[in-house]
Amino acid sequence: MAELQHVTRAAIELGLSQPAVSHQLKALERTLGLTVLERVGRGVRLSSDGRALLPAVSSALAALRAVEEAAAARAGLLAGELTVAASNTIGIYRVPAWSSGFLDAHPGIGLRVRTVNTHEAIALLRETAVDCALVEGPETHAGLEELGIETDELIVVAAAGHPLAACGEVRPADLAGHRYLARERGSGTEALAAELLGPAYRAGPVLELGQVDAVRAAALAGLGYAVLPVAAIGDDLAAGRLCRLATGRPVMARVLTALRRPSSHAPALEAFWAHLGVIAAHRSGCRAP
Repeated sequence: MAELQHVTRAAIELGLSQPAVSHQLKALERTLGLTVLERVGRGVRLSSDGRALLPAVSSALAALRAVEEAAAARAGLLAGELTVAASNTIGIYRVPAWSSGFLDAHPGIGLRVRTVNTHEAIALLRETAVDCALVEGPETHAGLEELGIETDELIVVAAAGHPLAACGEVRPADLAGHRYLARERGSGTEALAAELLGPAYRAGPVLELGQVDAVRAAALAGLGYAVLPVAAIGDDLAAGRLCRLATGRPVMARVLTALRRPSSHAPALEAFWAHLGVIAAHRSGCRAP
């Protein structure tokens, strides 16, 4: 209900009648002695008390789901649900391939993927809003279990027809004279771009875009140069639509990593983690622990 901000829509999502949901909500508020939701027009939103309770409620629901999935595991993982937060590059270019074998093996498990930036994915995991996070970038993973799945490379690129593509080695001054196509703050790619570009980072005009595909499209359109992961532009490089720019800077590699909380894990998450471990074992540069 907090996500949908509407009692009737929440009732439909839960498979209950609207009066039944309203009755249960009022009973909950009476029991707690707090107002959890407040009306806004025809919808509802969390009150300040409701927002304060949300992390604890999310943890309780996750624990309840773990109990349900444990029971399902006794029947051979015939049912269950897994919620994953994935950074943009991984969510778009890796999750479909990484999850296909898992879903084939466990057709009764529902997989929900939330595509956000790296910083948000880790925050959602720490808040127990998701079961697992798939990220890249130099974020802090303290207190979380990690599994390196594969290595990707960040490179500086421009469209084949862009003036920079005709240069040999480009200097910071060359880059500063052209538009930099940036990701938003909090992106794993953007966090590493400063190190890759050095003094050229945001030294000239900047166009900031929220999604890796938007940056790729802008680069293909010749709007400027960009720092992009090879995972997202391999086909463009092979076809000659994008050109790698030689900056003289060190190669920037990063590990695409799975994260989870080091607590008891629901069977669906255990199965998914084991599946990712098999993928990692077959990728160069990363090995399952």
